[in-house]
Amino acid sequence: MNSSNTEGKNLHERLAQARENAGFSLVEATRKLGFKHYQILSAVEKGTRNVSAGELILMARLYSRPLDYFFEANIPSDPVPLWRRTAGSDVQKEQRQFLNFLENYSRLENLLGLKRRWKEILTSLDSDDFIENGFSAADKLGADIHKRFDLGSRPACNLLNILENTLRFKVIHLDLGEGLSGASIVDSALGVGILINLHDAPWRRNFDLAHELFHIVTWKIFSHEEIGDGTRKTKPEQFADSFAASLLLPKEHLLAALKEIAVNQELKLVDIIELAKEFGVSSEAVLWRLVNLKKLKKGQVEKILGDAEFRNMDRGLRRGLYEEHQPEKFPQRYVSLACRCLMEGKISRGLFAEYMEIDRSAIDDYLSAAGYAVKNYEKIAAA
Repeated sequence: MNSSNTEGKNLHERLAQARENAGFSLVEATRKLGFKHYQILSAVEKGTRNVSAGELILMARLYSRPLDYFFEANIPSDPVPLWRRTAGSDVQKEQRQFLNFLENYSRLENLLGLKRRWKEILTSLDSDDFIENGFSAADKLGADIHKRFDLGSRPACNLLNILENTLRFKVIHLDLGEGLSGASIVDSALGVGILINLHDAPWRRNFDLAHELFHIVTWKIFSHEEIGDGTRKTKPEQFADSFAASLLLPKEHLLAALKEIAVNQELKLVDIIELAKEFGVSSEAVLWRLVNLKKLKKGQVEKILGDAEFRNMDRGLRRGLYEEHQPEKFPQRYVSLACRCLMEGKISRGLFAEYMEIDRSAIDDYLSAAGYAVKNYEKIAAA
């Protein structure tokens, strides 16, 4: 959702707009900020009551804005991510958190003079390639990306690392609100961002990451209108699923694993679940991929997925995998860049605390736990 340009606005107008763009009602923001009555915040936003420095800091944190936002002369409109969500769900709060992370991450990269590499992954295909047989094009694109970045026989194990460290994508895991699955964005100032639901199962997160990668790769091919608002399975969304299946379940490696696991060439339901666990995807993804590879028929898969006993067995065999793969909110590269900028004097301790969402009093303990010490920044040689 675009926010209007804030050029020429006074502080109180900026505060009101920041609250609205972050998705907070006056009453809700009043409660979270600790004001006794909503009329106090209302007076601040009308300009009839001054705001203290402490109150401004609290508002900036709540609305996911840097302090500079409230004072700079010209603030452009927010870029618009692509979302996957259910109808009626609101994305404002999560969208502002997502964009704030991307803004902070971009500032750290700029301070360190780091180049972005995401343009390397954009496809040379165009819209015509997806008109006649879009699913085939998406399938081939997934296979091409798998080969190009050498994702190996079990791509789910390597994909996040490749995107974050080789291509320098900005990937964050957030506790998303009801009905929200994820988002992605390509922006000239911010680079590439992907948002994944922190509390989804690991196999779901893997597939969502690959799904969003399709939108990044084809960002210049499909318009936001063609993709939709994320509440419907439009053609581009279906292509994204096909791409993700091809990328995470490469034909050669999947068929080799299938041959290895099937005793006497007989495929059992438990084999499907074991394959899904091995490749880090859902059993449903494996089943539909085998339909695509003409190893199973559509009717068979629909019957299997409608079987309650199969679903129970699937859950039972995967029990415990949720906790084993719980990701951190911020990617390690982001943490490293923030620590490096602090140690090299490029950002203040206050800004570091803001970026890492910790109290200033906890900074030294945080640095120590992260393995950062002053002696590590002594110059030993020319690079």
